[in-house]
Amino acid sequence: MAKSKELETVTPTEKKQLANLEMNSFENYGSQMSRSAIVGRLLKFSKGDWLAGEDDEEIEPGTRFVVNMDQLAIGWVKWVANKPEQQIMGLLVEGHQPQKRESLGDHDETLWEVDQNGKARDPWQFTNYVIMKEPGADGSKDDNLYTFASSSKGGLNALGGLCKAYGKEMRTKPDQYPVVEIGVDSYNHPNRELGRIKVPTFKLVDWEAKDKFGVREQEAA
Repeated sequence: MAKSKELETVTPTEKKQLANLEMNSFENYGSQMSRSAIVGRLLKFSKGDWLAGEDDEEIEPGTRFVVNMDQLAIGWVKWVANKPEQQIMGLLVEGHQPQKRESLGDHDETLWEVDQNGKARDPWQFTNYVIMKEPGADGSKDDNLYTFASSSKGGLNALGGLCKAYGKEMRTKPDQYPVVEIGVDSYNHPNRELGRIKVPTFKLVDWEAKDKFGVREQEAA
């Protein structure tokens, strides 16, 4: 069987380059998925309290954190039995575009788990993760790191507000990350029976050099 003239024109160097491109697509996807993992201690906002780690240590409002905006991951997490079963996340700084909810499947609401109020809960939750540390701490060590994770409206709005504030300054401070004070705000829920709803806040108060975050092993790999 005669060889294709098109294949004959591909040099060994070009074949190697094509192989590298194919491998890079797998590596990039794997890297994208792994970045969604919790790094250090989980920092969350629950019922008006800031809590960290497995023991839910209370973190006082006004505590400052440096936010690694280059590690802000956005996307979808699928929850089964109150545990994350699947994550499709990517970095905002790399232009990751989350999929549309309808492309993820699991549309039959009769198969959804129910929340504490007996309401069917979509297993796919749009989620943001971002890595943080205390000012001055060595960000190359996981022991000094926190991951703020949220799929709630309040948490997403807080990160959205921080992104707006950071976006206005990032061009003049390309080598710095924002330092924020965590806080608590509230609003009256349209359903009066629910009363006031507490939400997390991030107040941009300072800046810290990016190199103080260090180079973590999984980023350098």
